Amino acid sequence: MLNTKNRVKINYYYYINSYEWKNKSRKFRKKTGYKCQIFPWLKAKSSHHTTYKNLGYEKWNIDCIVVSHSAHKFIHGWLAGSRRDIRVSQQNKNPKNRYPNTFQRIIHAYARIVGIVLYLIKFI
Repeated sequence: MLNTKNRVKINYYYYINSYEWKNKSRKFRKKTGYKCQIFPWLKAKSSHHTTYKNLGYEKWNIDCIVVSHSAHKFIHGWLAGSRRDIRVSQQNKNPKNRYPNTFQRIIHAYARIVGIVLYLIKFI
């Protein structure tokens, strides 16, 4: 296992557009049956980072969850304290509302539970 101290720093914008990330995101969505972990009745369109600590070395349901477009807007809009989607960098400009804030942490925890249920349902 690779030690976090020996990991190369990854450029977020390059990585998010890479084949490596797109393939990993597709594998994460497959684990939930392509269903959103926040709104399971919706189709998942992407994977969402709950933390950027392991960028490039993410694990499903730990560093990333699978979400629909609506869920992503919910996390980066309403739960971020904004009426519209904002970037993490914008949210982090307010030191009292750094990403993930308390509400975002709660929804991430809920999504992890839903993710496990969706994963197990595939085997029933």
